[in-house]
Amino acid sequence: MKNKFEERIIENLTLEKEFSKAKEVIKRDEIKLEDFEDLYGKENVQKDKEYVRKMEYLFNKERNSEKDNSSKLATIFESVIHEHGELSDWFGSSAFTIKTSRYDDIKNGVDEIVEFIEENKKFSHLALGVDVTIANETYSKFKKIIDEINQGKLAEIKYFKSDELGIRGELKNVPRVIISVEGKTVRELGGMWLEGKNKELSEHFIQYQILEEILLQSKFFSLYAEKKNQIKIKDTYEHLNKIIEDIYQQKIQNKKEVDKTYGKDRAFYTIKDILNFFEENYG
Repeated sequence: MKNKFEERIIENLTLEKEFSKAKEVIKRDEIKLEDFEDLYGKENVQKDKEYVRKMEYLFNKERNSEKDNSSKLATIFESVIHEHGELSDWFGSSAFTIKTSRYDDIKNGVDEIVEFIEENKKFSHLALGVDVTIANETYSKFKKIIDEINQGKLAEIKYFKSDELGIRGELKNVPRVIISVEGKTVRELGGMWLEGKNKELSEHFIQYQILEEILLQSKFFSLYAEKKNQIKIKDTYEHLNKIIEDIYQQKIQNKKEVDKTYGKDRAFYTIKDILNFFEENYG
């Protein structure tokens, strides 16, 4: 029987394996800045690369052991979403995931783009900001979205490339949402992911929680934008809400006992509380 010290060592080793795999996936799939030198010019691309290097240096300098583990968990979850958002149809059967460049991850706060093919064959784009850390960091991310709506802005992606759309360049007016889960949920997902348990991942409750988090936010941001007379933003989040609602309802129909077979982790309720706070104090 293993003692607690041995269990902790095994846990840390497993975390490192998951983190190593996550970094490989991101390095493999992230959009590469050098692929845009012909579009933006080599000098401009080099400036953006230098910005990334500078920010990475500052992150590493400020990082302590607690933040380091949170960062590793965020990276793992980001990679699992990137792969299984599409592979396991977490965002529906007509969704494609695109890993953003490190520049857009840092500068624009967008970790992932999800493309949805609608019935009319047009694309809409959903930018996902991933957060698996502490609640006050989640709050600051939401505050940034609120501030952008007040300014009449949505997220922008400088380095965007879509094989489905066949376009390359800047992507504007992207509705941003925050996806948050607890660390223990990431560890559960990471373990399945490391062992290649794709069937278990395709059935995991997290896909329902993710969709419900997006539904909460798209409804809130749409109503908030309407109150601030930002009608274009209101329409964008309203459209997003409809897309996600259709996907969610289809999943519920295919899994009739869903309410009895999964529960949400605490991160979902943190998001709910933060949105209630914004509604009471900023609405």
